[in-house]
Amino acid sequence: MSTWLVVALALLALASTPAISAKESGKNDPKDSPITWPERVVPGPSVTLRLKRAPGKCLIYEGSMQRSQQGAASYTEGSTFYLSVLCVEQAGGLDQLAIRRTYLSRSRTEILESGKKVERDLENSDDLVNLGPNFNVVNSLRCYAYDAQNRVAYRTEQLLALKDGRQLRGTVFSESKDQLVFLTGEEKLDLPRTTVEKLSNIPQPHVCVNDTPHYLFPIFSERSVAPGDTWKFKVPVLIPLEQGNPPRVLPTQFTASLIGRLREVRQAGGSQIAVVDYQVNGTFDSAAEEFRERFPAAFHEMNRVVHRISGAGVATVDVEKGRILEKTESFDLALYLSSIIPQPAEKPAKQEEKRVDLKSSYQIKLLQPGTRLKNGKVIPEYDSNER
Repeated sequence: MSTWLVVALALLALASTPAISAKESGKNDPKDSPITWPERVVPGPSVTLRLKRAPGKCLIYEGSMQRSQQGAASYTEGSTFYLSVLCVEQAGGLDQLAIRRTYLSRSRTEILESGKKVERDLENSDDLVNLGPNFNVVNSLRCYAYDAQNRVAYRTEQLLALKDGRQLRGTVFSESKDQLVFLTGEEKLDLPRTTVEKLSNIPQPHVCVNDTPHYLFPIFSERSVAPGDTWKFKVPVLIPLEQGNPPRVLPTQFTASLIGRLREVRQAGGSQIAVVDYQVNGTFDSAAEEFRERFPAAFHEMNRVVHRISGAGVATVDVEKGRILEKTESFDLALYLSSIIPQPAEKPAKQEEKRVDLKSSYQIKLLQPGTRLKNGKVIPEYDSNER
């Protein structure tokens, strides 16, 4: 089991009710690149975009994904699948969703660092999607809490900064005027108050690995919007990177900024269909001022880590029924690690650089009631009272 998951599970028992992972902002960040939209706006009415999920109801999509990696080793991978989105229950204004991906076909071609080409046989697995530690177990299912704007909720943990430069993630178990008891994922620490520099709350990020970024977006505006209107959210994410012995996940959490736009609202079969465009961008750089304090000076002398995510998508939404009908989305993830490696004897230290570029494109379309699946089952009416 990976380190981040061990730590996350240890903290879940002490975590509070999940908070929503993104708040809408109309402010522009000076670091944001100017936004251009490839498709023109079609004038039309204002709408309020909300997803409506009934407990016990399941929507079934057919999808496909293409993914590739370029680096010292590379691969290309393609798959088709069914995606079942089950609202297990509603609690506290949030929908507890169990998202199951059932592969229909998978293929993968790898080119190893040696140059050897390998064709891999991948299992057509049937798994619940894992977005990281912000889950609840409901009826034995791993569920993530979504609100009607399609925001995924997160838990928070505490970041304890000590005067000796160390930073610890975990939870305050108890405290007094002179003493603080702090639980990390691995140990219980009794600390004098005089050693504490700062205590702050930080979100448990959603984990971006494999196809997980594709389940975080789009996010819809809090207000009614007309074609041409835009909105913005920030979402905490982490691309996990382990270093050290024993391996530990580095604190490379950052925010991915989403900018959404309503492109048009059209009529189809008596329903209003909204077309939403969105773009996503975010960068972590261990050398940047906002991230530097997470690492000791010795780390900065020997290492630099840069993670970038960028993407764009289009979603069509049935406004009245509150359903995503189709979604097409692509992401680029760039990973860079530079390390100075000490050498034996009197040899000079060696600098190693690793670069990995990943691309992922993803498409889903809601299957209509009456569609016969490949296992022979027929999709029931989504709007009936039957479960």
